[in-house]
Amino acid sequence: MTISSIPVWRSPFVLVCIACMACGSPSADIRSPGVDVEMRKTQALEPLDGLRVVCYNVENLFDTIDDPRTNDADFLPHGLLSWTADRYDLKLDHLAEAIAWAGRGAPPLVGLVEVENELVLADLAGTGVLAGVGYQVIHHASPDERGIDVALLVDPDHALVAAHEALPVSLAGGDRTRDVLYVQLVLVGEERLHVFVNHWPSRRDGPQMSEPKRMAAAAVVRSKLDEIRSADPEALVLVMGDFNDGPTDRSIAEGLGAACNIGTDAPLYALMCMDQPRGHGSYNYQGEWSYLDQFMVSRSLLARVEKATAHWDDRLLFRHPRYGRSPDKTYNGTDHKGGYSDHLPIVLQLK
Repeated sequence: MTISSIPVWRSPFVLVCIACMACGSPSADIRSPGVDVEMRKTQALEPLDGLRVVCYNVENLFDTIDDPRTNDADFLPHGLLSWTADRYDLKLDHLAEAIAWAGRGAPPLVGLVEVENELVLADLAGTGVLAGVGYQVIHHASPDERGIDVALLVDPDHALVAAHEALPVSLAGGDRTRDVLYVQLVLVGEERLHVFVNHWPSRRDGPQMSEPKRMAAAAVVRSKLDEIRSADPEALVLVMGDFNDGPTDRSIAEGLGAACNIGTDAPLYALMCMDQPRGHGSYNYQGEWSYLDQFMVSRSLLARVEKATAHWDDRLLFRHPRYGRSPDKTYNGTDHKGGYSDHLPIVLQLK
């Protein structure tokens, strides 16, 4: 799916058209802008210094249109959740607010998790304060059975999209999960930033059954990361998303090789196990907060990071009678609460 195919009737901007270009192995689905980035390096990009990158699991951002290719029946006007246009519009408004609160305005980069398709991405990018940016929407449809994907919004004033690729994750038994999104960006000064947006397999079947699936996803990211580091040991790398594991779990610590100690020589550094407030996290399960949503960076990018944490904001939280402060989500079972998401956005503050 190229960027030019995204319908944008809510948005006051026009998305940049992108053409597919084969790169790497014959089976790779790598896409690069039709415009020659090398010829545009002199464009006056604004630096990311002092700005915030936001990553957000937006909890089932579905449109109201039936897609026969996916299991979206619950999210239809006459489906189990009575997912109407009014509820969809409220969800868009709330998500745009949350992203702007977390980013202190519209962020230059927004990683998104649990989005259905290009239409919902264009609608979100055209809502509220986000509408004035003119985001490029980077998305690949993945084989997930529910049809939920990951995506990246890029402010073209701060970064040019050099290439993007869906990295498939093969699971045993023919099980299907989300692809990893890889995007290569050109920053001010002709620097390259390598971004990975992830949504790894859930813990629904229990840690023992589900851990091998997340280890498989980690192996995919690690393979691409090793390829990047082999070409440029000082490459700027940002890995983000919902990993369904914490920063000290095996898939992160061993699979990705992400370290919590900056004194360690590692390919990545897991920021959500560094200097976090006690009892905080991005997700609350039965009263226990954890960082399923994470940022990880290369050492070269670590030097430019001020901090990374979940955006705790009373407007995004409610007090559960049993579990205390929890993310104010859209649904409680089939009951429409009209909140934001069951996750909090996470924020990477740059120096």
